[in-house]
Amino acid sequence: MAAWMKSKLKANVVVFFAVVPLLLVTALVTVPCPVCDGTGSVNTTPNTDKVSILEMDSQEQPATRNACGVYTVYKYDVTIKLLNEGSEDAVGWLKMVLVNTLQAEGRNILDTQYVQMNVPAKSVVSNTYTVVFGIGLDLPHTEVRAEVVVGNVPDAACNGTGRIPMNALPFVNGLKDTFKDIVRVEQAYKPPVSIDWEAHGWAGY
Repeated sequence: MAAWMKSKLKANVVVFFAVVPLLLVTALVTVPCPVCDGTGSVNTTPNTDKVSILEMDSQEQPATRNACGVYTVYKYDVTIKLLNEGSEDAVGWLKMVLVNTLQAEGRNILDTQYVQMNVPAKSVVSNTYTVVFGIGLDLPHTEVRAEVVVGNVPDAACNGTGRIPMNALPFVNGLKDTFKDIVRVEQAYKPPVSIDWEAHGWAGY
């Protein structure tokens, strides 16, 4: 029995020291992101330059705080009426920005999120999005602003870097179509929570 246990323990140790370095290497080695093909951004159609925002209304939902009060998650229901004056459907992105209204322009941006849009040609549509922002402070004077993105938008799968860890490749590859999926504007698009704490200087909390 003792010999069998020693043999099993030795086998487990060998497996451990074989697998752990492999996992470490695949986590450190990066490969081009299959969603954006390594460019770091997802293309939008050129027709978005014909889209304008006619009306916008945002309703803040109850804020969520972590146990230590280090960060605050803001949730807004944003309703936007869009006009497409172009002769082709416009498929692209809206940039949602949470701002501190007490700070000067250019220094008041707290967090940014992107939501998808699809506006038929020569039409007006109204969409409601649920947008989640995260900041390191609990501020009483915040509001959401929006703009139509003309050009490209950072790829959420790789955070705009164009590369992902090798061990994440099977997962991202399997969900590539999901990342690229364009949701019709008649339906509410609820993006995953994506909070860039490091960009706000709170990565150490």
